Amino acid sequence: MRTSRTAHIACLMATLAAAGMATQSRAQAPVFPPIPIAPENAPDNTADWITPFVQYQYTYDNNLFRLPASPADYVHLLGVAAISPGISLEDHLNTGSAGVDGHWVISQQSVDYDLQIDENRFVRNTDLNNTSGTGKATWNWSLASDLTGQLGANYTRSLAGFSDSFYFSRDIIDRQEYFANGRYQIGPRWAVYGTLDDSYIKNQGAGLEFNDLDLETGKVGVEMATSQANTIGAEYRFTHGRYPYQDGATLNGNPFDPNYNENSGVFLIKYAPTDKTTFNGDAGYLQRSYPDNPGVGAFSGDIWHLKFLWQATEKTSLSVTASRDLQAYLYAQSDYFVQDGVAVSPVWMQTDKITWVAVVVWYKQDYIESSFSNIVVGPRRDTLSAEQGGIQYTPLRSLVLTLTYRHEQRRSNQAQFGYDDNLANAGVKFKF
Repeated sequence: MRTSRTAHIACLMATLAAAGMATQSRAQAPVFPPIPIAPENAPDNTADWITPFVQYQYTYDNNLFRLPASPADYVHLLGVAAISPGISLEDHLNTGSAGVDGHWVISQQSVDYDLQIDENRFVRNTDLNNTSGTGKATWNWSLASDLTGQLGANYTRSLAGFSDSFYFSRDIIDRQEYFANGRYQIGPRWAVYGTLDDSYIKNQGAGLEFNDLDLETGKVGVEMATSQANTIGAEYRFTHGRYPYQDGATLNGNPFDPNYNENSGVFLIKYAPTDKTTFNGDAGYLQRSYPDNPGVGAFSGDIWHLKFLWQATEKTSLSVTASRDLQAYLYAQSDYFVQDGVAVSPVWMQTDKITWVAVVVWYKQDYIESSFSNIVVGPRRDTLSAEQGGIQYTPLRSLVLTLTYRHEQRRSNQAQFGYDDNLANAGVKFKF
């Protein structure tokens, strides 16, 4: 069982990173998802398969709107109404879901597809009831063995968060993403690669159009293998961000167009000193400029990401990630900040059916001059800490049970942005 357990824990670390313990993409800041806490057994991708599923999630949140303890700190920002007396800060959420995951092999090519639809019902704040979901299709292509890549699309529909928006009604966010990437292996040691990504983020909440964003990103890089397990490389990255509904914006009393360009160069390293220890990192320099406002609101600085994974035993592992980057929350795309932080996550696979996971994080967020928060309330600096623990139990291959608890705390020099929150989640998933 050594191989399966090691693969399971390694897959868990990748799942945590993709879910938000590390950054999904530079445009989105890390957020703790209630589930999943552990991955399910990876299917055989050398053959066709399709897995329909249904699941139910119960969530209790004692501070749904992420508000400070003192009502005096509830503020009124740019015509966005403060919370009304009739709204409940704590709530219970019932979510029923149905979906399908699949893999289709076509000669040397393959297609992955995922679809999930969620019906979300709040017990107290029923005006927030909504239908959300995700859909993704990825074509994994190859031309011979040296040229490979992916082409695909991703769609998500979700309820926006409340911690930065001060909008306490239903705001549904639609995000469309189209992506392509390729990699060419030049001999046994060298490889070149590139990616392109085009996404569209739209808020449905009244008056929140200023957070709509059209985002184009890409990168090109070169990688050299110094051994079978170790590599070094370099990348150039670019971003073009456009806000379709930001006419009339101002910065320090002057007209300001928030559309921006970013350019960065980074060096990368992957180092595995032992078969139980791996280290991944990148470091570089980022420059953001506003082409229609030269010299106004510009930002430049160092960025870096580090990840250390230690497979201590067959059943235990420890992941430590640290980073510094320019980020924004998905539902507040006009509010960028420089984030420094660290996340620590131990994992214990007690048995083949029971897995325990804990995550502790700490982030420091300094909002840049051109961010929405700085323009409205002045310089803003936050610290965010959270602790999350959970268990996943798989009594049958087709049945997965999860239970998690998280405590989250944010402190800010702008008191209205601070909050404390406790969140508990229980779920059951059945795969056909």
